[in-house]
Amino acid sequence: MVEDYINSVLDEKRSEFGGKRVCPFAARELSTNKLMIVEVGEKNLIDLILNFRDSTYESAIFLLSEDLSDKETKDFQAFVNTLLRYSGMEGYKNICFNPNDKVSVDGYNPRSLSPGFMINIAKKEVLSKASKALKKTNYYDRLPEDYLKFLKVAIKQKEKK
Repeated sequence: MVEDYINSVLDEKRSEFGGKRVCPFAARELSTNKLMIVEVGEKNLIDLILNFRDSTYESAIFLLSEDLSDKETKDFQAFVNTLLRYSGMEGYKNICFNPNDKVSVDGYNPRSLSPGFMINIAKKEVLSKASKALKKTNYYDRLPEDYLKFLKVAIKQKEKK
């Protein structure tokens, strides 16, 4: 389900994202076997984080079966960041994808198509580099202020001529 979501939703080029892929990086990580994908269940989240830490994967997606409200996304993301610090992974951060999140661009909400609550863990420096690269394009141009705030992306206004 997660692989299908990556290939059919996140890898789709959309006008809402400047004609770029919704997530320009996920499909590449998947196709090069750099992305760990595991459902939280038999092993708990902390054990999965430790498995990821000790693996050769560059990033991870953990799928939760719990149905969390959009209001719980931020708190859960903070909780996972605490687990990362506890696990000695201060150089990593997580981004949660909740199908109940309400943010959209021109009515399109790719998070609502997610197969469940997903936790993406990656190195801070990789995420920062990706964000900086996207800021040099038109990727964020159509995202409303509330979506940019939700993503914690600060965009300097382009000077009008």
